[in-house]
Order: sequence, then C-alpha cells, then structure tokens
Amino acid sequence: MLITLAISFSSSVFSELVTPKGVGCDTVSGECFILLTEPFKETTCGGKTQVRFDPSQKGTVALYSTALAAHMAGKKLEVVSTGCFKDTVTPAYLYVTN
Repeated sequence: MLITLAISFSSSVFSELVTPKGVGCDTVSGECFILLTEPFKETTCGGKTQVRFDPSQKGTVALYSTALAAHMAGKKLEVVSTGCFKDTVTPAYLYVTN
C-alpha cells in the first residue's frame, strides 16, 4: 500500500528598504544587530525596529560587514527576510543601495 503524505507550511518572505541608525554586536551571545530609523512594515516578527543575525548561520560576518559599511556611508539597506530570529527580523540576504 502506497501512502502519500502532503506537508504544507507557510513562509513569510518579504523585502524592505531600511535605514540603519546603528550597528553593533553583543559579546555575550555573539549576536550582531542593526538598529533601524523606522520599524519594518511587512514583518510578522515582534521586534520591528532592528535586524538580528543568528551567529550559527553561514554568512553572518559578511552580512554584518555589509550593514556596517552601509551605516558608515549613510546608505540604505535592502533586507530580504524569510523569518525571525528570537522574534526579530533576520536577513536571508541584504545589500547596500542608495
């Protein structure tokens, strides 16, 4: 007997242009973050005024470096997210833009 099982899940994918007002890291948890001038509009995450990086994920150092460069240059970031980390937006990827 062949049984087919269908599993469905929902994923919240969004992209939003943000302006960083601060960038930093917590040395206890190893988590880095971006503080935003305006809260995210499209996210279902509770923490809408910042982006947090999961230190166990690949690319976290590169994402942090990109965010720091944007902040130092006074540029905006396009943040694409597929979920939350500790109820805060976490990026799948991001890039610097005007």
